[in-house]
Amino acid sequence: MVEASVSSSRRPSGRRAMSWAVGAGAVIALVFAVTGLLIFDGFGDSAPWGNRDASMTVAPLITATPRPSMTMMASGPTVVDAPAGLVTTEVATGAANAAAPAAQTELLADAPQPASIKLPTPTPEPGAAVLALRPRTDDAGWWHDAEGARLQLNDSYLYAGQLKGESYIAAIRFDLQKVPRGAPILAADFALTGLRGDQLQPDAQGIWLVQFVAEKELASLTGASFMMAYSAPASITLLPQLTRGDLAVGKVNSWQLDASTRAWLEKQRLDGANSFIVRVVGSSENGADTLFGWDSGLGATTQETGPLLQLTLGPEPTATPPLPTKQFIVATFTSVPENALTAVAMQQTATAVALTTGTYTPAPDVYTPTPFPQNLATVQAAAAMQGLPAVVLETPVPLNEATAVAIAEYATAVALTTGTFTPVPTAYVTPFLVIPSPPADNLQTQVARYAAATEQAASGAPTSTPMPYNAVIAEYVLATVTPANIATAAALAVEATANVALNGPPTPTPWEWYVYTPTPIPQPTPTPTLPVLILASDFTPTATTTPAPTEIVPDVLPPEFRNKIFFKTTRAGNEADVFLLDPVTEEAGKITRSWVFPMAARDLAVSPDGKQVAIVKADDEGVLQIFVRSLEYETDTKITNLQLDSYDPAWSPTGEWIAFTSTHTGNDEIYRVAPDGSIIQQLTSNTWEWDKHPTWSPDGSQIVFFSNRETGRRQLWIMAADGSGQRNLSSNAFEDWDPIWTR
Repeated sequence: MVEASVSSSRRPSGRRAMSWAVGAGAVIALVFAVTGLLIFDGFGDSAPWGNRDASMTVAPLITATPRPSMTMMASGPTVVDAPAGLVTTEVATGAANAAAPAAQTELLADAPQPASIKLPTPTPEPGAAVLALRPRTDDAGWWHDAEGARLQLNDSYLYAGQLKGESYIAAIRFDLQKVPRGAPILAADFALTGLRGDQLQPDAQGIWLVQFVAEKELASLTGASFMMAYSAPASITLLPQLTRGDLAVGKVNSWQLDASTRAWLEKQRLDGANSFIVRVVGSSENGADTLFGWDSGLGATTQETGPLLQLTLGPEPTATPPLPTKQFIVATFTSVPENALTAVAMQQTATAVALTTGTYTPAPDVYTPTPFPQNLATVQAAAAMQGLPAVVLETPVPLNEATAVAIAEYATAVALTTGTFTPVPTAYVTPFLVIPSPPADNLQTQVARYAAATEQAASGAPTSTPMPYNAVIAEYVLATVTPANIATAAALAVEATANVALNGPPTPTPWEWYVYTPTPIPQPTPTPTLPVLILASDFTPTATTTPAPTEIVPDVLPPEFRNKIFFKTTRAGNEADVFLLDPVTEEAGKITRSWVFPMAARDLAVSPDGKQVAIVKADDEGVLQIFVRSLEYETDTKITNLQLDSYDPAWSPTGEWIAFTSTHTGNDEIYRVAPDGSIIQQLTSNTWEWDKHPTWSPDGSQIVFFSNRETGRRQLWIMAADGSGQRNLSSNAFEDWDPIWTR
């Protein structure tokens, strides 16, 4: 076995360098020049040199945050043509896609068309099995290092090498969850098949390395940038590396993994890893074009010869090995600076260290102890860690029969959709809330409290009785201010209803919150000074006025406001006046009722049958995505997987589309997505301008939105439901935005 290493340095300003030391101390210096641009729109198969099928259905992209492995071992590959007639047992982890369209098939006309990669299937020992793994959807893609370039996920090609001074790398994620923990890997093979090579210069000398990266270094491909994928430490490098003569369209590059590599895979599963990444990096001498693409097994032009990892597994152990214990460090609080001078000195010291040495390396898995649990969840966790009886909230007795029936139906729905509730432990205690001293009204009161407590502690007075483990310190929360009048209360109610319709029910109030209303400090009443004598001529009669009647806000939008476009504007000289536009006559007028606009926006995201609502919620990676919430079962289903934030969902009256805005391409554009997430289409496209806030016509045939294109001002625009026929509906010198087309 030959050992090799890969190192990556900080990215230089002018040129980018990669270096590998391979075998017997031979060093090859590889230089990446940084010039050129990648032409792509972020969807479907994207070729760096511009050949792409523009008619392809848009494939959703999702994001995730990878985590930054160790030594590198090698194995011996052999490069062979795709064999015919060999049989292997394949456990598919992803579905193959359709054949290439005619335009791209023509490009590959001179290449052999293998049906699929077939590796020899070894005869397994008794109790052993052969497992063939392929990348699933969202588990294969490529990057290049141009500024602002994004991961091309689910593309048919896995590009690695150089083109026009840009560096390209590819990666494949293999799911190992079907490999039993503790089962020995008796044999293993890995294979890639070439799919595109028209950017390989015949005389260019290039090297391609295939590397294994641990899950803890790069947990997922989605959301990873070029530098994340490139700089993640590799644990295994398959040797010898590939050269220009090893690459051809339709040719299979295969490796038989040696014992040390198989042991590394076994160790990954024992440590709890569910996957690992295969990374392909390429380089060339003098920056020559050496870009090559392997088949990913995904996308529209795949030949269904995607990467294949074939494992021969020994018998599964009778007892599942325990997961390793995770080590962590408990750190104390950093002391508060005694004065402002100390605080400034600490800041200047940190700045000097950052400028001269670099920023401090954060310590992994460091936990700071809390003096006392701040919420019920922490109390429950602390009780479990100490082996004490569980802390469980008592279920309140239903106040009436209707409440009891509702609770029973909800429990049934949860059992059918999610599973039965976790049973209550046999030994448990209930928590109790400790109400601390109310918050100080001002700084002087707080200082006085500290001084009194310090004096009491210094005097040797008895300390307070320790609280039991099931005590929770209450958190004071100011009560909501009572509306000043009926109109304000009605407007707040309409706004709250609209928020529930758009964003779903509010988060339940935490159990440990203690809501209080501060008592205002009474002010002294001045004593009026009365004159001795007031003449009749000095009296001024008070005018009698009739109070204006209180307006009754209706429950639904009045008929005269339906099939109208409401929007905010500066046409009347004020900021954010609400106007009404008749879509037939295109005449506009000002609305004086404050409740009309929020009531019009109330049902924009609700499905026509009223059973579902489109909401905006952050996914596991913190990116805002569009979800569909069932109002019957309170379950959320994610229907977009874009790399940047999405917002402003609007459900079409016909029920077949949800329009929304996303910054996926770098600026805000309008999209539409099927309610089940199966189809997503981009309807607008600009260079720097943005389009926002789509809303549907009552018949679902048109969409109104606002944009700053052409004039640089916010203007209302209208287009057909498929994005065609876009035109400016405002065409004025004012700002118009946030349209709502009522139904």
